[in-house]
Amino acid sequence: MLSIRELRDRAVIRPIKRAVEDQLLDLPGVTAVDIGDKLRAGRSTGEQVIVVSVARKKSREQLKPGACVPADVFGIPTDVVEERPVLQHIHCAEHEPLTPRPRRAERTGVICGGSGIAPCRAVHLGPPDVSEAGPHRRIGTLGALVTGAAPMAVAMGLTTFDVGCLDDGWSVGDQMLDPEGGRVHAELARAALSGRVDAAAVALAPGSATTCVVEGIGPITGPATAYPGERVRKNGFGTGVTTGVVTSVDATVRIDHGEALGVRVLREQIRVVGSRERFCGPGDAGAAVLGPGGRVIGLHVAGSCDGEVGFASPIADVLVELDVELCTEPQRIHA
Repeated sequence: MLSIRELRDRAVIRPIKRAVEDQLLDLPGVTAVDIGDKLRAGRSTGEQVIVVSVARKKSREQLKPGACVPADVFGIPTDVVEERPVLQHIHCAEHEPLTPRPRRAERTGVICGGSGIAPCRAVHLGPPDVSEAGPHRRIGTLGALVTGAAPMAVAMGLTTFDVGCLDDGWSVGDQMLDPEGGRVHAELARAALSGRVDAAAVALAPGSATTCVVEGIGPITGPATAYPGERVRKNGFGTGVTTGVVTSVDATVRIDHGEALGVRVLREQIRVVGSRERFCGPGDAGAAVLGPGGRVIGLHVAGSCDGEVGFASPIADVLVELDVELCTEPQRIHA
C-alpha cells in the first residue's frame, strides 16, 4: 500500500493533473496521463509526479518547438514513459473456428465470470489490425453477471463496449455467441462508451444455467472502490487467471477504437501492474477485476502492448451508466 505521505501527495497533484491533462494529451505521441512514482534507472524514487506516457520516446532535438512534455507543471514534476494502451480482444476470421486456442478447463455449460463472448455480427478488417483483410469476428470476456432494476430483473452478462458493440453499427438485440460451444446464448441489451466507461451488458438466453462466480477465483460478493497498493485478480478469456497490483486510480488514456469510432479518451481509469510477467492480453477485454473478498473493483478494458499493465473502468461508474447491479447469488434464468 502507499504511505500516508504518498497518498497525500497524490491528493495535492490530482486537481492539477485534471486541469492540464487535455493539453498534455494534445502533445504529439502522448497516450496517457497519470499520477505515479517517478522512476530513475527503472526504480521508484518514492516521489509522486504526473506521469506522461508516449508511444515512443524521442529526444528534444527530434521534436518541434512546443511539442515536448514540460519538466514540471505548476511546480509538479513530470516523468515520461513509453506505453501504448490497446484494446484487448481477439479477432478471428469469419471462416475460422471461434476458439483459436485450447481452453484451460473442461466445459460445464454454466455461464460465469471468465467465460468467452463473441458477437454473431462480423466486421471488415484489414492490416495492421489483422494479417489478411476480410470479415472478422471479435472475441472477448464475459466478466460477471448483472441484473437490471426490479421488477424487470433480467439477468445479463457484463463485457466491454468494444466487444459487445464492435463499432457504430450496433443495435439492441444483436446476438452473441459462446465462442467455446458456438451456441447463441445472449443478445446485446445495454452499452456505454463515455469519458469514464467502456462497457456493455448482454441479456442471457432464458433457461441458461448461471453462477455468480468468476471461474478460478471464486464467488462475487459485491462492488468495491479500488485503492493503490491493493492486490487484485482477473480471469480473462485470453490469458486466464492473473494477479496484479493497483498502482493508480487516476489514469487518463487515449485508446484507438478503430476507423468507425476513432480515438477515445477514458478518464480516471484504474491502472493494474502484473505481479509476475504480465497481467493481460488479447481476449481479456470485459474481465472483472476483483480485490480481496470477492469484491469487483473494475471492468478490464485495455492494456499495454506487452500485457504488463492493464486498465479498468471503475465498477461503480460501469454499474451506474448501464443501470445494472452485480449479481451475488447463484441463479437459473427462466423464460
